[in-house]
Amino acid sequence: MKMKLANKIIFLSLLFFFIKFVPAQTVIISENFKNGIPKTWEVSSTSPYRTWEAKNYRDFHYVNISAFGGRNKPAVDVVSSLYTPEISDSLQACKLKFSLADAYSNGQPLSVYITDNEKNILKKIPEKHFTSFINNPGKYDNRYDVTSWIDLPKLEIPYKIEFRYTSNKEVSTTIQLNEVDVWCQ
Repeated sequence: MKMKLANKIIFLSLLFFFIKFVPAQTVIISENFKNGIPKTWEVSSTSPYRTWEAKNYRDFHYVNISAFGGRNKPAVDVVSSLYTPEISDSLQACKLKFSLADAYSNGQPLSVYITDNEKNILKKIPEKHFTSFINNPGKYDNRYDVTSWIDLPKLEIPYKIEFRYTSNKEVSTTIQLNEVDVWCQ
């Protein structure tokens, strides 16, 4: 009986602490692409044949891009961007997390930016958060690596997150994203 009472007191104390001192998180974006690329997201590409596209393998959903030009052919010259919906400038302490997989890796084609609504770059997300994940020179292994939470800057204007794939006619690495989350306080 004393143990149950002690456990209840500990539980209630922890609950009080979290309610009082840990700020609530609001999920702004939580996208797993199960229903394709949402209409609130935007895709742009310099090539109509190489662009971010929704895919599904054995009921596992993701978006995919590659600049593979064909066997013994150079990579397709492409820059393709996937933009999240707008994130309000009124939100505080936002964080980004995403998971990615790669295949046939022959270089690092992915950059992540914060842009304004006109697609002007406001800030680059440091590649140290994800570049080590692009390391699979072989076939698809469906191993997705997840970034840690990446702090986003407080901005005075609404913004978007841009996932940009750039081949520079050399890199044909396949990149897949299957989860993109933005949480704010």
